[in-house]
Formats: sequence, C-alpha cells, structure tokens
Amino acid sequence: MVESLEDRGQESFFCGPPEKSYAQLVFMSTSAGSLWNLHAIHSICRMERDQIRSHPSFGALCQRTAANECCPSWSLGNYVAVLSNRSSCLDITQADTTRTLALLRACALYYHRGALVPSCLGPRKDKPPRCTQVPTKCSQSSAVYQLLHFLLDRDFLSPQTADYQVPSLKYSLLFLPTLKGASMMGIYLDRLAMPWGLSDNYTSVTGMDLGLKQELLRHYLAQDTVYPLLALAAIFLSMALYLRSLFLTLMVLLGVLGSLLVAFFLYRVAFRMAYFPFVNLAALVLLSSVCANHTLIFFDLWRLSKSQLPSGGLAQRVGRTMHHFGYLLLVSGLTTGAAFYASYLSRLPAVRCFALYMGTAVLAHLALTLAWLPSAAVLHERYLARGCASQARGPWAGSAPRRLALALHRRLRGLRRAAASTSRLLFQRLLPCGVIKFRYIWICWFAALAAGGAYIAGVSPRLRLPTLPPPRGQVFRPSHPFERFDAEYRQQFLFERLPQGEGGHMPVVLVWGILPVDTGDPLDPRSNSSLVSDPAFSASGPEAQRWLLALCRGARNQSFFGAQPEGWPTLCFVEALQRWMESPGCARLGPGLCCGHSGFPWAPQLFLHCLKMMALEQGPESPRDLGARFNTQGGLAALVLQFQTNFPYSPDYSQAHHFYTEVNHWLAAELGRAPPGLRRGWFTSRLELYSLQHSLSTEPAVVLGLALALAFATLLLGTWNVPLSLFSVAAVAGTVLLTVGLLVLLEWQLNTAEALFLSASVGLSVDFTVNYCISYHLCPHPDRLSRVAFSLRQSSCATAVGAAALFAAGVLMLPATVLLYRKLGIVLMMVKCVSCGFASFFFQSLCCFFGPEKNCGQILWPCAHLPWDAGTGEPGGEKAGRPRPGSVGGVPGTCSEQYELQPLARRRSPSFDTSTATSKLSHRPSVLSEDLQLHDGPYCSRPPPGPASPRELFLDHQAVFSQCPALQTSSPYKQAGPSPKTQARQGSPGKKAELVQASLEAPAHPPRPKPQVVEPPDCLCSSASTLEGLSVSDETCLSTSEPSARVPDSVGASPEDLDETEQTVPERGQLNEKRDTLWLALKETVYDPSLPASHQSSSSWKGRGGPGDGSPVVLPNSQPDLPDVWVRRPSTHTSGYSS
Repeated sequence: MVESLEDRGQESFFCGPPEKSYAQLVFMSTSAGSLWNLHAIHSICRMERDQIRSHPSFGALCQRTAANECCPSWSLGNYVAVLSNRSSCLDITQADTTRTLALLRACALYYHRGALVPSCLGPRKDKPPRCTQVPTKCSQSSAVYQLLHFLLDRDFLSPQTADYQVPSLKYSLLFLPTLKGASMMGIYLDRLAMPWGLSDNYTSVTGMDLGLKQELLRHYLAQDTVYPLLALAAIFLSMALYLRSLFLTLMVLLGVLGSLLVAFFLYRVAFRMAYFPFVNLAALVLLSSVCANHTLIFFDLWRLSKSQLPSGGLAQRVGRTMHHFGYLLLVSGLTTGAAFYASYLSRLPAVRCFALYMGTAVLAHLALTLAWLPSAAVLHERYLARGCASQARGPWAGSAPRRLALALHRRLRGLRRAAASTSRLLFQRLLPCGVIKFRYIWICWFAALAAGGAYIAGVSPRLRLPTLPPPRGQVFRPSHPFERFDAEYRQQFLFERLPQGEGGHMPVVLVWGILPVDTGDPLDPRSNSSLVSDPAFSASGPEAQRWLLALCRGARNQSFFGAQPEGWPTLCFVEALQRWMESPGCARLGPGLCCGHSGFPWAPQLFLHCLKMMALEQGPESPRDLGARFNTQGGLAALVLQFQTNFPYSPDYSQAHHFYTEVNHWLAAELGRAPPGLRRGWFTSRLELYSLQHSLSTEPAVVLGLALALAFATLLLGTWNVPLSLFSVAAVAGTVLLTVGLLVLLEWQLNTAEALFLSASVGLSVDFTVNYCISYHLCPHPDRLSRVAFSLRQSSCATAVGAAALFAAGVLMLPATVLLYRKLGIVLMMVKCVSCGFASFFFQSLCCFFGPEKNCGQILWPCAHLPWDAGTGEPGGEKAGRPRPGSVGGVPGTCSEQYELQPLARRRSPSFDTSTATSKLSHRPSVLSEDLQLHDGPYCSRPPPGPASPRELFLDHQAVFSQCPALQTSSPYKQAGPSPKTQARQGSPGKKAELVQASLEAPAHPPRPKPQVVEPPDCLCSSASTLEGLSVSDETCLSTSEPSARVPDSVGASPEDLDETEQTVPERGQLNEKRDTLWLALKETVYDPSLPASHQSSSSWKGRGGPGDGSPVVLPNSQPDLPDVWVRRPSTHTSGYSS
C-alpha cells in the first residue's frame, strides 16, 4: 500500500500534513483494550485496504502524488512504517511498535508543554528560541508531532499517563486522502453503512466524519418514510378491527387527508407562508392519533344509539349520536387546536410554522368530521351492512366455499364475542369498581408521579441543552457513527480543540451605526435581511471622541478584559489615531492637516479626514482593523470595534450566560453616559449556540403554560363548569410533567425537534381527558360516584383501544435512523399512554372526591335545566306520588283511573348499581310499597275499595288495567336453582300490544313467537351507560350477577349481533320466569320503544316521556307465584334537561 522509501525521505512520504477537510475515521479496540499493539495496527491497515481503497470510485476521489498515484492515508500504521523505514504498514513488527512508543514517550512531554510546535519542525535555521529545548529526534521529522496532534487521543501519553509503563490508546484517527463532501456518498452507502463491514476481531470503526451529514439526512428522510407509514397502518388497522369495516376506515383516512389538504391550502394562501419545514409532515401521524380517538368514540355512541333505537330511523340515530358526539368533538377539537396554536409563541421558525399548520389541521378536522363521520356511518348502514347480510343468504349459500367461509366467519365471530365479553367485564365492571374503590391510592400515586416528573424536568437533572451548533446538531440516532464523532470523538483529539489566543476566548464586537433589526421574514429562515442604518449615529463630535476614549480606558479596567493578540482589531482606535498623528509615518504622506496636531478632541472634519488618511496609509491588506466603516460618499457610516475577553469559549449554557450578562450590564451602563449619537450601540460575539440554548431553556415552559391556560379556558367555555375544567387541566399538566421527566431519564437533549414535540404534548394529551370530562358532564345522575362510573363505562373502552393503537404506532417508528422519526414515535407512545393513565385514574379519582354534584361549580344561565333536575319537582309544585288528575286523550265519556307507586320504603343510593356492580345487596328481593292511590279518570269506573291483603290488592289492580296497553317487564326474584335463559319479546313496530286476560288459577298461553336474543354493543352496557338520561334510581337495572338477563327496551345490538333462537316469551299478565333481583323506583318516566317515533323525538334525548304519555307500567309482584301489577303512568311528567 505504501511505496518504498529508498528514493525519498520521510517528509515526501505523505501528501503534506493531515487537514480537517479530509475524510476521517475513528478506530476503537473491539475488546475495549489498547490500540497500541501489532494486531490492532495491522487490522486498521487491512480494513482500510479492503473496505475503502478497493472501492471502484476511490481512485477518482483520492488526492494524487507527483507520480499520479493515490496518496497514502494518514494512519497509525503508516506513521509507524515511516518512522521504522518500512515500505508498508503491514510489514511493521513488534519491535517497530516498541521503538516508536519509546520515541513518542520521550517527545510527548515537550508537545504538552507547547514547545513542540510546527515552527520547530524540520532542519530550517529560523526557529523560535523555545525550539532549542526540543530534542532533535523529536523535531527532525513532522511524524512525531502529527501523531500526537492528529492521530492519537488526548489521554495517550498525557502528563497524567506519561509515567504508565503500558499507556492505553483508546481511539485512533485515520485521515483518508479524499475530501469531505457529497462525493463520498457512494463509498459510504456501499462499504461503510453496514456495521458488519466495519469490525473484525481486533478493531472497529465507531465514528466518522465524511462531510455527509446533511446529504445523508435527506437520503434517510426518504428511506425511513416506511416507518411513519407503518405507524399509520397500525393506527388504521386497529381502527378497522374495532369498527369491523374497511369502508369506514377508508372514510376516516380520507377525512384525515382532506383535513391536511385544507390546512395546507390555508397555510399557503390565507396565511401566505412561504416556508414549509419538513417537520410539518409529522402532522399526518399526530392528526391521525387525534382522529382515531374521535372515530372510536363516535362509533361507540352510534352502536349504543342503534341498540336503544332498534326500530328508529337513521335520522333519529344520527341526531341522538351527534347530540353527544358533537358536543365532545367541539370541546376536544377547540382545546387541542388552542394548545397547538400556543406553540406559535416560540421564536424558533420551525416550531412556529408547525404550530400554525397543526392547529389549522385540527380545526379543519373538526369542521370536516362533523359532517364526514355521520355521512359515512349512514352510507355504511344503508348500503353495505344490509348488502352483506343479504349476500349471506344468496343462491350460493349452500356451496362448499360459502360453507367454509361461513364456518370461518362463525369462528371469528365467536372470538369477537369472547373479546367483547372480556372487554365488558374489564371496562364495565372491573375498571369502574377499581377506580372508585381505590381512588385514594390513584390520587396519591399519580400526584407523586407528576411531582417526580416536575422535579426531574425542572430541578435535577433537567433536560440537557444542545452542545453543538445547528449545522452539527444531532439528526440521527445516538449510535450512528456520524453522531458519535460529533458528540464523543471530536474533542478526543487535540487538533479539534481551539488553540489558546486564536479564537479560544470569547471576543466582543461593539457596533454603532447599524440597528439590530431583522428585516427578513421571521417565519422563513431562508430569507435574507438587509442593513438598517441608524439615522442618529454620529461619532465625530468632541463629546463622542471623549466618550470613545473613556470607553477604551474603562474596558481595560474590567475583569473580563483579556490580553489582545498582536494584529487583532482594536477597541482603542482613538488612541491609535493619536499615536499615528504623532508618528513619523504620518509625515511620509506629505504635509497636511493631520500630522503634528496634538490638540484633543479634534474638530469633526479634521477627525474624519485624519481617520481616512490613517486607513489609507495602512492599506486594505493590513491585518489590523481600526473599526471605521465608510459609505460611498466618504462619510463615516458605522463603527465596529472589537476586543478579546478572558472568557474561554464553552458550549456550557451557564458559562455563556454569565459572559453575556456581565458584558451586557457593562455596555448598558456605558451607553447610558454616551452622547446621543452613540446611545444605540450593541454588541455581539460567538453567541449562535447560546442564542439557541437561551430560547430552548426559557420558551418551552412558557409555551406549555400558555397551552394549559388556553386548554382551561376552552374547557370552561365548553362545559361552563369550573371544577371539571380544573381537574381536566390538572390531568393534562400531570401528563406533560411525567412525560418530560421520562424523556429526561432517557437522556434526551433539548433541541428544535424536541422543543416542538414538547410544545405539542399538551395538544396530544387533551383528547382522553376530554372524553371523560364530557361524559361526566352529560351524565344524568346527580351524585359524583354514579357519574364517574357512567363516564368510565361509556368512554374507557375506546380510550384504551386508542392508546394501545398509538403505542403500537410509536413502537413501529423506533427502528428509524432519522432521529425525528424515532423521537416522534417515543413522544407519541409516551404521551398517549401516560395520558390514558392520568385521564382514567387521576381525573376520575379527583371527580370521585371533589367532582361537581348537581349544579355545584356550574355557571348557570337563565332558563337552563340540568339532568338531575328531573324528578325533583313537578310543574305547578306537585310532587311525585301525589294524585294528579288529567286526561290522556282517551275516548270521551269514559273514565281513567291513574295510579302511582310511592317511593320505596328503603331507597338505595343512586350510585349503588353504577359504582359497585357486584354488590351483595343486589340479591335481596325488592320491598314494594303497598300504598297505591287511585285517581278518577275518563277510562273506567272506580273499582271497589282496596282489598284487605296485598295478594287481593294486586289481583284487583290487574283486573282494573286489563283493558290498557302496557309495558311488560319480568319478575326479578331469585329462586333456588339455575337461572333461566334470557327471554325477549319481538313485535311489530308501531303496533300497540294487546293485554291478555289472566287469572292466577288458569293462566292462558297463546302461541309464542321466536324472539331474538340481543347482545349489547361491544364495550358499552346500555343498562348503565344510556343516552336516555335516566338515573339509575329512575330506570330498571338488572343485577350484574346474571349478565345474560336483559330488558329489551334498555339493551339492543346491531343486526350482526342477533341470533335466532327458539325461546318462549310470557304474555302480559302471565307469570314470568325467575330472575335475579330487579330494582324499581318508578318515580320517573320509563322509556318505551313501542311509542311512535314522532312522540319519542318530541322531547330531548336526555329524558323521555312527558305529558300525554299514558302507557302503563308493570309492577313485578313480590310473590313469585303471583302475577304482575299494572300501574298507569301519571298524565303529566317531565324528566328532561338541557345542558
């Protein structure tokens, strides 16, 4: 690989010294040992030969010698070969390495003292005096200096390790004879991108700098797009499995794409934004996560309304679903959009552009979803769902493929039913019971997590600020060789460290005459700014001259003023002008006004004239800059004065902030005493990294605080309830604090992308909390425990499925090479999972303790009704249970006797069945009041006086209402032995059921039709989570000990959940089957699906029944062997509310 040294000396072996512009590779021992051994050196030589020099394009890229051959690499093996007079690094021996190590050990001391420098190398005679102390063997060749300065790490043979018998060489740098840049892309992708080609048994390439970071970023941004696409596929696949419809999933996907297109149109046209950063494409994944939550909630409500209105039309179902979902979507969309818009407060252009685009996309999604989702549901229900059912009974239903398909369908259906029953057990019973019973633990646990996250994020260890300027910032995963070189290896070699006195200290540049104004587009980093001159600038007056001279002398007395390197620009140009006017150099220009004038201050014209003459005398090639800037007319346009400080340059934010603060305070004090023409001065320095660090250290907290404030305001406007809004914001704040704390533990470095995702965390964590907040707010139950259980049963399943889908999407993005994709996946799965936990446990536990009851914390408006107001009073001041006359629209001339059931002798808490679904009290038989009142009416004559016994009384009332239409229920009393199967009644909608005469001695059994056993919709139990707005104490609630028992008017399912079975249905008035305890408190109106649709739509969906609803209600008998009692409803009643 290396030519013989017979015809040339050591200096002509390499093509000059190594330079930073050449491609660099970092080698490290595979066994974590020292690289200074023969096997490791040979391994480096072989790897370079096999992986790089053998590439077809290397010959066209390498630097060439005078003989037109590729220059040898600057590697450890080649330098040992040069010092040992070997022709190739593969020819060196163990003795050569030992001898070279001894030479380096002897010369390292002079190198670290600063005596062995490039000016001391070679046989030249004009060496500095300090070179005399350097031994000849160290300075006769540049190989020793270049080894210590370029190729060996700084700890090898350092003053601390020079006395080690066997010093350890951790890292060695290899310079390739090829320039950095895009030309190295082919070699990298073919030979250096795969990790298995960069390692053997002795060494491995762990870092490299090929000048390809930005080019490779663009390459991987396109190549790694497969990972966000996989994440989207996971989200929509989960949605398809939950909805069991590809058509609906496709419609949702089109809705997301349409929202993004509308947002892009507004972004470009309405907002006139010219810069569209690549990070805006993350909106596709983030908006899909928001849309997934809304879609799952909508179709849960759609299935529930379908089950409760089995005979209702699509218009009724859409109206009932949108009454709840529209409210939820409006509050959720506005809160999320406001949280994203809050990030516009940042000064980083990428964050501001993303905030504008993402907030607009959320609002566009809100407007589009209000019409898109209901339309898709109606189309699916009207054409696809029925079409699939009819195709299953087509002419080829008996064919073998169809039978196989049906068998597979039945098997999948069985699995789905098992999953549905499991989800009902988990989300309808276990989760509400666990949240309510362990609410003390949940509040303490999640509050401790939020406090711990706040301490980690704000106190110690905090988020690390970037240590590299933006062009060299981290863009790949931390293990990538490019990132490891910038983060770990660059400072391991002494040539990369800034030399003292040559930019190692922070300079200060003072500017007058130019205003610090950015005239470019603040939202487009590609736009260029133009200079804005200070019209009041004047530095030629006598006061200005005295102040400039005093500024120079005052700066010298400051503690931060450092030694000024020779030839540097000067702050004291007034002193320099004085010395020049008194020097012989001024006289060489000929007699004039300047020379010999010692009177200070000078006249303004003389000052400007002499300043120009001094600048002309020095010439444009002079290294010394006096700081004066003249315009084309010859006037003084600006002053740019510089001096060196004793603050060393450091990427540490605290040190840079101390430097900036001290210099800024000094300059502000000096400018306060300046004449009017010099008061607009300002200073700058090497503050690019500090500016970024300062923005990142202060803005995220402000942006997050503003986002939480906007979320609270939006929730308050949506719910008009102060406690609910506070609890929701507390859950969102806990989510953000814990997420930031976890990211700190993952050793995240706060950069532009990280600041963007942190600012978006509030918008991402709002959805799940709003689900529960709106369900709690719309719950008809007055007490907080019932409302907590209601909201959990209604929204927990969709929330958990959405969180699981987004967690899977985040995991699928982790293998990406581009850091933006990886961190997007991490933020997505962390925020959604933590948000699900805080919303389901912390928010609900807060509501269990302090949740508003009735109108507590509610901002009431005139003429507003709340759901729990129903039943607390009657129009006209009449109480429930009192006799109220009134006609029900019967036949004139007839009388109607009306009965009401008095409140139960022992009334249970409304939260009993909802909060503790497995209570033992549910097995007790109902205790019914015997105080029945009779009222005159136009239907029948008054019956005889009440019988002496309850049995006779019940039989008498059955005879009285034998001619009235009724709503049938069944006896709820448990007997010994197994429970019977669920029985349901199927009848023609729109027809009134006929009452069948019955007697205790000889009951009649007419023919019984085949009913349909109805399954409740997945994840929603309509007996507990009903959209009717009925309280648990005001409706018929089945005991959970027998989940198969259902009441037809409170439970329903979609058509695919119905199975035809042969079962008997008892007729009205007959003895019913035995069943678990049924709890009745018939103080309110019970929803009757047999009523006409026009009547049911006449009142709010939150409460049914009203004046004119005269259908009777069956009162189950307390004796299993006795028939039911028929009780007519009151003629006037109200049970609705408006939120």
